[in-house]
This record gives sequence, C-alpha cells and structure tokens, in this order.
Amino acid sequence: MTLDESSLMNESAAEAPLLGIDIGGTKILGGLVSRRGEVLFEHRVPTRRQHLLADLVEVARIITAEAGHGPRSIGIGTTGYIDRVNGVLVQSMNMNIGDVPIAQALSDATGLPVLVENDVHAATIGEIHFGAGRSHRDFVVFNAGTGLATGMVFNGKLHRGASNHAGENGHISSDQSRTTLCHCGLSGCTERLIHEVRAGAETVPAYLPRIEPPARKEHGYLALSLIQLVNLLNPAAVVLCGGMFTSDPASTNWVRRAVAAHALPHTLKGLTEIELSRTAPFTGLVGAAALALEANV
Repeated sequence: MTLDESSLMNESAAEAPLLGIDIGGTKILGGLVSRRGEVLFEHRVPTRRQHLLADLVEVARIITAEAGHGPRSIGIGTTGYIDRVNGVLVQSMNMNIGDVPIAQALSDATGLPVLVENDVHAATIGEIHFGAGRSHRDFVVFNAGTGLATGMVFNGKLHRGASNHAGENGHISSDQSRTTLCHCGLSGCTERLIHEVRAGAETVPAYLPRIEPPARKEHGYLALSLIQLVNLLNPAAVVLCGGMFTSDPASTNWVRRAVAAHALPHTLKGLTEIELSRTAPFTGLVGAAALALEANV
C-alpha cells in the first residue's frame, strides 16, 4: 500500500458514519450517525426480552450492511448495570434479565469491536460531543422514560462512579410512608412513584407549594427529583431527555418553572439552561454511536 493510499483510507475512516444501537424497555433502535451527530439511517424492532441477543445481532447486521466498510466499531447503550470491560449486560431490573454477553455476540456476528455502556451514560457521552458539552463543562442529563436516571458531567468528563453505576436518582426516596415499596427495598422511590401513578394507584403528590399543581402527577415527581439534583450538583445546564419530556411539551415547561420556583437561589444563579436534548428524539442512538468517539475507535 502506498502512502497516498494509506492517507485516503485514514481520511475515509475519519468521515465514516458511527454505528449505534439503543436498547430500551420497549424498542431496539439501531442506526448510522454522522460525525456531526445527525442520524443518517435508522432501523427499529420491538424489545423481546427473551430473544434480546438474536434481535441485537439482526439489527447489527442490518446497520453494518447499510454502512459498508467504513465504520470501525459498534456502540451499544442499554438500560441496566454494565460490565464495560467485557461488554456484558450484568442486570437490568427494568427488563428483568441479566448476564447477557452483548459484545461477544455482536462482535462474532459483525467482526467489529463492540462498546457497551449504560444507556444514560451513553446519552451523556453524546451530549458531550454533540449537545450541551459544546457550551458547558458541568451539566447533567436527566432522563425520564421507562425509568429515571441521570448522567453527570464534571469538567467535561462523564462521572461513572466507582462501579459504573452513578446516576440512579430514581432510587432517591420521596415518600417514607411505606405505602409504596420499591423493588430496591426502599419506600417511595421517585421511579416507583411514577410507575404507581401510571398504573392508576393513589400516591402522595410531590409538595411544591410555589407553583400550581401539574397536569399529570408524575411530572411533580420529575420536578422534585430535578430540584434535588440541582441543589446537590449546582450544574450550569440541565439536558432533558426521554419520552416523558419529548412527548409532553406543556408538562416539560411546567417542570422548568417548578425548578425555578423551588431550587435554592444560589444554585439557580449558575443554572443557565434547562432544555430538551439537542439530539432528541434520537438521544439514545446518538449517544450509543458516540461511544466510538470517546474510545477513539
């Protein structure tokens, strides 16, 4: 191979689309993402928990065929606790599955390296490269979909925690009456309260006296959780993502106003924006694809 041919191959790889797959409780979304964060191609299938690996392999084959020979890896974002070193979904309480060897199965099927990360951590990596990270060094990504979780960015870096499990704010108790017990063992976890409301159960509403009640009770819990995070972390920006925000603009605006009315004044001084993700509604897919940029593969 000549020097010119090698340079052309390097340039081609640098411009090749990024491959990502976002695994959620209801759907698997795979696709191609440009180096500017634009979704170029998407393919989705329903999430079948007992057939997860087979469905992932099929989605991976479809997107790699669409991409051609340029991409050098596949990024996977999935709900649950992840062993990043071995690319294993160790446990997903939302999907009630565990010990799923995602990286090995997809690498065997495609011949590409596979990067596996928690879905909200992956979404946060996407925001670092394509969203709020372009303007802020300290921000949080607040995801509200099937469950609740938060990605935290300090000085431009994702905070994963000692065992890659940081950000489980859905398991902060918001009601100690023991009328709503979470599967984690605590009473009144915010995520559990939201699930109970969706199921039609009576729950204690969030106490937010400086604003009118929300149109939907579960958005009161979202606001309370976000107020706690703003008071604790003092971020410069909050990125909102997940179906509870993208599907309901009026309630999303109410959550913004609730935070402005109840968060501590000195934390609000540093908070310059609370906005929907710039990559919505593909935040999870773009984040999964961006794992390649973080790993430089």
